[in-house]
Amino acid sequence: MRRALVACCCAIAVMSPASAADRPDAIAWLGKVSSAAASLTFSGTFVYQAGKSSETSRIAHITDATGDYERLETLDGPPREIVRSNGEVRFYLPQEKIVISDHAMPRRFPAWSHFSPDQLAGNYGVRMGSLDRVAGLPAQQVLLDARDGLRYSHVFWIEPASGLLLKSRMLDANGGSVEQFAFSEVTIGGLVERDKVRSSYAVLAKDWREINARGEVVKPEENWVTCGAHVPGFKQISAVRRRIKAGGAEALHLVFSDGLATISVFVEPTSGSSTATLGESSTGPTRIFKRALTGQYLVTALGEVPPETVRRLAEAIEIKRK
Repeated sequence: MRRALVACCCAIAVMSPASAADRPDAIAWLGKVSSAAASLTFSGTFVYQAGKSSETSRIAHITDATGDYERLETLDGPPREIVRSNGEVRFYLPQEKIVISDHAMPRRFPAWSHFSPDQLAGNYGVRMGSLDRVAGLPAQQVLLDARDGLRYSHVFWIEPASGLLLKSRMLDANGGSVEQFAFSEVTIGGLVERDKVRSSYAVLAKDWREINARGEVVKPEENWVTCGAHVPGFKQISAVRRRIKAGGAEALHLVFSDGLATISVFVEPTSGSSTATLGESSTGPTRIFKRALTGQYLVTALGEVPPETVRRLAEAIEIKRK
């Protein structure tokens, strides 16, 4: 018995230093992910799943001396296409005959755009997982355990040589899957023809209605709202003035991040005839909370976080006192 106890203590002593080194190593892997999708040339097909819904998309990405180019097209349901060219993005909706132009927006697969190592460690327990396989390639698991109920946990599968994210899964407090992205086939490196990152609707879209959704950055001194109550772990990372409805008034668009997850908050003027439904709602895994502010504004918070998080953030928004 004493020998078994000594052996057990020795095993713990050996394991402890490795466990202490586990977090920095895991965060280094996540750092590779945040830059890999922007610096690599790759193409493939991935599947998105949330609840009973699924969607298959094809992606092609080129990085060369002239910049960063990408086309993503859905293969299920109504056709949609997103084309990125350096800092610009165009959304093609052929059934509606609409093309939307905007600045390049954050994305979550195959990269997380708002990855912040310092902020991340305070909100998630980060650790290495096992070596697995995804789409026929080796994949290193990295696990992020939410430290509270204001965010979801995540599991990432990362291709070791390139750092490309091959699969990601978001988990609720009970370990159930909230959503998942996973490549079914992918080629990293090699030649991707330039036509693969050009829109297949570019010629037809010349006759479509074009919507300019580009916003104007709001300087801190021009920001007329404030987050009156602290929502643990989330910090404001951007403020943009944009028009979210055709012919409507401009709205203030704020983005908050906990180092991984993001929440958008829109503050827009309302008219006396506004019929917006207030309170909680959802679209797939995206949680939404709306509230009236001083009878003159509508506040909408939305993000892929637990319902309590969007509610608390929406209720924390206040008009700055002059």
